[in-house]
Amino acid sequence: MQKKTEQRKLLMVGLGDLGGRIANLAAQQNFKVLGMRRGQSVPEHVELIQHDASQTWPQLPFTPDDLVLCLSPNGSDESAYRKAYVDVAQQALKALKEYPQTHVWLISSTGVYGQSEGEWVDETSERNPVRETAKVLLEAEDHWLKSGHPVTILRPSGLYGPGRYFLIRQAQQGVLPPKETPIYTNRIHIDDAARAVIHLIQRRHQGYKPKDSYNLTDTEPAALYDILSWLHQQLNIKDITTASIHRDSKRIRHDRLKETGFIWLYPDYRLGYKEVLKTQ
Repeated sequence: MQKKTEQRKLLMVGLGDLGGRIANLAAQQNFKVLGMRRGQSVPEHVELIQHDASQTWPQLPFTPDDLVLCLSPNGSDESAYRKAYVDVAQQALKALKEYPQTHVWLISSTGVYGQSEGEWVDETSERNPVRETAKVLLEAEDHWLKSGHPVTILRPSGLYGPGRYFLIRQAQQGVLPPKETPIYTNRIHIDDAARAVIHLIQRRHQGYKPKDSYNLTDTEPAALYDILSWLHQQLNIKDITTASIHRDSKRIRHDRLKETGFIWLYPDYRLGYKEVLKTQ
């Protein structure tokens, strides 16, 4: 008689847009999912612990196989980021003393890479951020990496999808940066970001030893000029103005994620934004 596979247990800390999608996908794939958040709403089939993760954690009802930290700071300043990432890391590590085998997946950001001149960046590239909030993310990453606890850092690039229309709004204004000096951008559809997290967790349970970090990004870094030009065509924007746009420029490599067997639903901005534009 075949032995029944034991149900995997996941603790999801943070149930915002991305965290909620990760929790929902995990529940669909038969994980027992416990969610921790300050608010009361929770995806279907997810058990809720209503708690501020930056404070001492309560006793958990089960030993999680995996812990995903997908925090949403209460503000955009350094102190809000410190509470969400560093304070939570300190409290989580105290709680995890009881669960030394639990694998931690920290959702960070490609913002920890400080490169801004169009360089190619992978997981081995120097992390030397300029923004103060990104410096806090770097501090939190190092806190985990030096903790001795099993951890993998996941760094999404620019998230887009339903409700995330920043580039579409920019395109609607009819603005284009100069073509001659390309500003490279990186993004991932939020559904693919959630799928990538669950994919990596599943691969770990299949015996794959995860690396210390992965960039979660699509397969085509692209010049902002090309993306906005394409969106202008899709939106039938005729009144175009060339203007300087100041933002970082780098190209994020996706090879490490691809090597795990991950397949993107939206491998480039055209496929992703075609889907997003249907909801406009």
